Amino acid sequence: MKFNISLKDQQKEFLDKVVSDFSLGKIEISIQNLVKEILNQDDNENVFGEIRCIGDCFSTDQSIEIELKDELISKMREIFQQYDFEEYDSEEEELSKIVRSMINYADQEGDLKNIFVKA
Repeated sequence: MKFNISLKDQQKEFLDKVVSDFSLGKIEISIQNLVKEILNQDDNENVFGEIRCIGDCFSTDQSIEIELKDELISKMREIFQQYDFEEYDSEEEELSKIVRSMINYADQEGDLKNIFVKA
C-alpha cells in the first residue's frame, strides 16, 4: 500500500542523516527499514507507550510517499487502536503518526545499526 507520511523538519533531518550514514540511497528505504525492524522487535510498549510527540504533531511541511507491505500496515493499524493517540481525520494521518513515533523512538533510544542495516 502506498501512502504519504508527513514529517516534522527534525524528523526529516534525522532520516537524511541515517540515509547518509548507512548508505541507504533514499529516505523511503530508511522508513521501510525502520517500520519493518520496529514491528519485528515486538516491543510496542517501549516504542508507543511513551508520548514522544506533544502538540503540532501533524503540523508539517515534509511529505514523503512510501510503500509498505499490507501486513506491516495491518500491524500499524492495530497499534494505532491499541495506544492512546489523538484522533486524526484520515487513515493516512494515523499511519503517519505511527511512523513519526517510530522515528522519534529511533532518534531517542534506538539501536541505529540494528534498525537501518541494509536488508
